[in-house]
Amino acid sequence: MNRVFTGTQSCIFCQINRDQSAHFLIAKSNGLKAVLDIRPITEGHLLILSRSHVSHLEELHDDEYKELFSFAKKLGQKVIEAFDDVNDYTLVVNNGKYSGQHIPHAHIHLIPRRKWDNINFYWRLLTRFINPTVSKRRLLKVSQKLKSHF
Repeated sequence: MNRVFTGTQSCIFCQINRDQSAHFLIAKSNGLKAVLDIRPITEGHLLILSRSHVSHLEELHDDEYKELFSFAKKLGQKVIEAFDDVNDYTLVVNNGKYSGQHIPHAHIHLIPRRKWDNINFYWRLLTRFINPTVSKRRLLKVSQKLKSHF
């Protein structure tokens, strides 16, 4: 079990944790980072990254596991405050390769939800990897909006 940030050179989330890859940082807490997903399912979709390079949540030290979900709770409240039309949010963890995890680094998706978004939500969920990424300009605008609440 990894208990400290070990990271790898090839893991994009490890690169983001070390500030070696471009990203839109929204908030950080005790080494955890929340960044915008470049292929958002809905506007404001965040990735909450663990410090440790492990693929499964149960491989995290208990303290980091608790911090990750506590940070997700705080972020969820801030996302609801940041967007007038956001009522709720969905937390998603793809815990390992066979659960649909594309990057083998423990993380949580925090996806803002609006009362009218069900069809769009499920369509984007199914097609997010064949659709182009969101423009940097749009991500910057969303990033600034969210950051103003931290």
